[in-house]
Amino acid sequence: MDNQAPKSTRSLLPIPVRLEAREGACSIGRDSSMEIRCTDKRVERAASRWRGGLSSGSAAAKVLVAEDSAAVEHGQGYRLVIEPGRIELVGGGPAGCFHGLQTLRQLTDFAAGSVACCRVEDQPDFATRGLLHDVTRGKVPTMATLRMLVDRLASLKINQLQLNIEHAFVFAFDPEICGPNGGLTPDEIRELDQYAKERFIDLVPALATFGHMGKVLSMPRYRHLAEIEASKPFEEMSWPERMRGLTLDCLNPDGIELIRRMWSEVLEAFSSPMVNICGDEPWDLAKGKNRDRLGDDAAGEAYVAQVKRTHEICRARGRAAMFWSDVIANYAHLIGTLPPATTILHWGYDDRADYEKTAAFVEAGLTTFVCPGTSGWKRIINAMDLAERNIATFAKVGRRVGAAGLLNTDWGDHGHFQPLSCSWHGIALGAARGWAAEHAIGKPFDERFARLFFDTEDTSTVTSLRAASAVGTHIETWRQLWTPLDDLRHCSPFPTEDELEHSRGAALEAADRLRRLLEITSDGFITRVLRELGMACTFHALWAERMAMLQGYSKPDWDEWADRLLQAAQRYVVCWNEYNKPSGLSDIVAILEARAEDARNRRAED
Repeated sequence: MDNQAPKSTRSLLPIPVRLEAREGACSIGRDSSMEIRCTDKRVERAASRWRGGLSSGSAAAKVLVAEDSAAVEHGQGYRLVIEPGRIELVGGGPAGCFHGLQTLRQLTDFAAGSVACCRVEDQPDFATRGLLHDVTRGKVPTMATLRMLVDRLASLKINQLQLNIEHAFVFAFDPEICGPNGGLTPDEIRELDQYAKERFIDLVPALATFGHMGKVLSMPRYRHLAEIEASKPFEEMSWPERMRGLTLDCLNPDGIELIRRMWSEVLEAFSSPMVNICGDEPWDLAKGKNRDRLGDDAAGEAYVAQVKRTHEICRARGRAAMFWSDVIANYAHLIGTLPPATTILHWGYDDRADYEKTAAFVEAGLTTFVCPGTSGWKRIINAMDLAERNIATFAKVGRRVGAAGLLNTDWGDHGHFQPLSCSWHGIALGAARGWAAEHAIGKPFDERFARLFFDTEDTSTVTSLRAASAVGTHIETWRQLWTPLDDLRHCSPFPTEDELEHSRGAALEAADRLRRLLEITSDGFITRVLRELGMACTFHALWAERMAMLQGYSKPDWDEWADRLLQAAQRYVVCWNEYNKPSGLSDIVAILEARAEDARNRRAED
């Protein structure tokens, strides 16, 4: 878009399909007349929230929000015309009206009480545009954080939010599955469900009930239900062991009963017609108790049978199931035996992802979502370039072969160390490419991101973050920071001296820029983003220094490094407690304190 266009039109995210900037602006006030012609009251309430943010005054402009499927064919599409004395928004359906209001909100200068004149015609490429957010691998957000997440996703025209809940849900039949450290209660889920629905977002449960059942199946009363039984409690497992989890014995009828009880309670809390039964990475399938009963082909059939059983549990409650693609992709001859109502979630998160496999699922007649990721898990700062390639490619292929949706993923492997703010760049890009599969990436996207999330025209902060995060494309920086010095040989590849110097310098530069932006902002959301990103940059620099000292690239001062690590840990605790429940904080604090002790011991040895 022309850089001479009004700032508001240059800040729109996603970029509309067609936008014509015009001269002038429309003055608007809280007392301006507004007419709503839409049967869905959520649209009227959304319009009222927009008008409520304006200053009081009797500006003469008139606002019309109307639902008209004859004028706009796509139910989620809209046409927005802003002229000096008039704002007219026509949606193809209630969702189209709501999405148009999000564009209107982004265009509005609330302080000045004006909206730049323009004409917008817009509609999405993917009917479903979602985000899966992990709330079970260490970090459980507060309700305030979850409401903030919903609000921001709605502003980006996301219409599905999946919560990966696993053992972070408080089950009535066995509260010890979650434990006392702050899971999500059914009442909290119901509250969030309604909050999301009000904003045209479908809140979907993602519950692992096959593989990745480390917490549940490690409990003494459920251990016999695992294909290979746990040898120690979940609390004594390392983060990689917890991630690998345990696999349900799919031939044990008592296991099916456990799944039924878990899903029964989850479905009481979530109202969505869709559920994610996961089904990914059942590492132990046919490798333990059922080794002799299930050969390779039989294992595939057993997997499909388990998917069918779980789907039937949900179908009986009026829900349709979706599940991850990794296992069924290896048994292409069984795809046709899947229940026709299921949705395939085809995922892959790095440069080896099999993007073209999407076509096989679509051609088999299955509803298919493409599922990239924000590339933050096991890293301190998200690998921004990797996430960009992953999201952009999946969107492009998905649009070409006819995928029905794009579900971006934001996982929390290894304790969920990375702050939510580190993921916003990838989340926003997933929203943009979900709306428009060919949406601009690179610098044009960064410019819009900086305006919307940092409130600045300067993209240098994003550039510095990209430079710092580049090493994360092939190195798990958080894993290398939390791993004891003596065990780091297992965390290859190691960064080179040049990579460490460049990455550390970029992180410190980004931290300085974020600090300066923090001094001039008064926006609560932007303040959080700047604080969390600055904190992540500090830890990233500490990681780089640790690796440089370990490999002899710099003169070690382990005591001084340990002091700064503990200072950073104190800041981390404050941020965590402000935005999240206690959940897994104690694990992370213990790890950081142990790494400081490692450093002091290394100094003594040297």
